[in-house]
Amino acid sequence: MSKPLENSLKTQPANVQPLSDSEIIEKILNGEKEIYELIMRRYNQRMFRIARAIVKDEDIAEDVVQEAYIKAYEHLKDFKGNSAFSTWLTRILINESASKNNYKAKIIYLDPVPSEDNNSEYIITENSTTMRNPEQHAINNELRNHLERMIDSLPDKYRTVYIMREIENINTADTAECLNLSESNVKVRLNRAKEMLRENLMSVYEKVDVFQFLGERCDRIVNAVMKRLS
Repeated sequence: MSKPLENSLKTQPANVQPLSDSEIIEKILNGEKEIYELIMRRYNQRMFRIARAIVKDEDIAEDVVQEAYIKAYEHLKDFKGNSAFSTWLTRILINESASKNNYKAKIIYLDPVPSEDNNSEYIITENSTTMRNPEQHAINNELRNHLERMIDSLPDKYRTVYIMREIENINTADTAECLNLSESNVKVRLNRAKEMLRENLMSVYEKVDVFQFLGERCDRIVNAVMKRLS
């Protein structure tokens, strides 16, 4: 972070509301170039995830995100505010990503969460409040690897919608605008992506030997019993 911007953030009162996108843009257009960093830090995670969903490669995704930020900055004066700035920025990113391939999804945990229709759905999240013992962690790693392949196997049009809606929680209207789709089409693609993932996941359940009695669990039981007997 540049020193002037870093110092200004440190001295900012805690109760001051963060600048809106439009306020940041106005300051940039008035010559405060360094404040563009706030835009990048605000949208980096979203931009990277969407780019990665399209280009299928993390290194290429980083390059694409950088190029999208550069193009957005160069055309910042052309942003008219007809849509949200985040939507405008995402559309630039999608255009930059469109010709790329090789997406490698980074999946952390698969947790059941309520969907929009209040049905429990399995989606990918970065954090889990569930405590996992070593056996659960080992099983989760195996599941994660399979989930990466599952996401990879989704057709492009389903994978991108899934990442935007379920991973980044971009609403249906903004997703539709970014991808030049109707809202109903976004919903259809999302439902189809979930269906494909669910079918693939069920095929794994049929093959996985669940509740395995792993060596570490055996040691733990033996040690606990011997400790109580001593």
